[in-house]
Amino acid sequence: MKKGLLAKVFKLGLVFASVYTGVFGYIINLNTVYAISEEDKPYIFIDRLQYDSEELEEKEEETVLEEEVVDTRVEDTYSVNIPPITSNTITGNSIKVASIYNHLMSDDGSSFYLNRDINGNYDGRGVPFVDFRNDFTGRKSIVYAHSSVYGNGPFQALQNYHNNPGYYQNNKTITINYNGNTYTYLIFSVYISTADNEYSDGLEYYYRMNYTDEEWGEVIQNYKNHSEYDTGVSVNSSDKIIILQTCSMDPNYYEKYYRYNLLIMGKLI
Repeated sequence: MKKGLLAKVFKLGLVFASVYTGVFGYIINLNTVYAISEEDKPYIFIDRLQYDSEELEEKEEETVLEEEVVDTRVEDTYSVNIPPITSNTITGNSIKVASIYNHLMSDDGSSFYLNRDINGNYDGRGVPFVDFRNDFTGRKSIVYAHSSVYGNGPFQALQNYHNNPGYYQNNKTITINYNGNTYTYLIFSVYISTADNEYSDGLEYYYRMNYTDEEWGEVIQNYKNHSEYDTGVSVNSSDKIIILQTCSMDPNYYEKYYRYNLLIMGKLI
């Protein structure tokens, strides 16, 4: 009798764990969704609190069901349908860092490629894309892409830098091919930017793009000081940098903070 009861409890536990994982995975993915403010057009996160409880429940239920169907389709076709990077594919732009070698898409401010493949078809994993406010000629450029609890996001390999100086030692550079130009960056900082709400100081790195010389010297040194480990790479106010942003998959962060973005920062060399 006891064995039967224990078996039922165990089965219910498995069902609960499956549902929790699916819904929680969706919520994590939602953390990298952006919208544009009509006031000054910075990148800001869509606030899940904008919906009342009933609307939010309906929205999450619909999205989770849709995502389950899409994931099944994409998982079967992703490896064969995405062509290799060549100069004849879309713009020919690409990003290479660690084991990542992927297309790099331009953005018009709509974050279109956050949930699209290079051909514009819906794909929940998206493609790395450049913040529309920069083009790698200014002091700071930002590139966005998903990581996923399912392990198949375009920037998934960036998780290996987290608290892992050994991995960094073997994967120090970021190479960007963009509009006919090649930019090589040396990674100087790796850290997770956290925020308790969307107005937290931890989100400065993407809210603000323009600085005076004095401000930039302080800001870039602050980025360096936040690194989880010392890369041995110095920075100063004359440096131009790139920031690769993706969601952290570390539960110590996503179970505690409103935002938890893994940042890989490199300086132009």
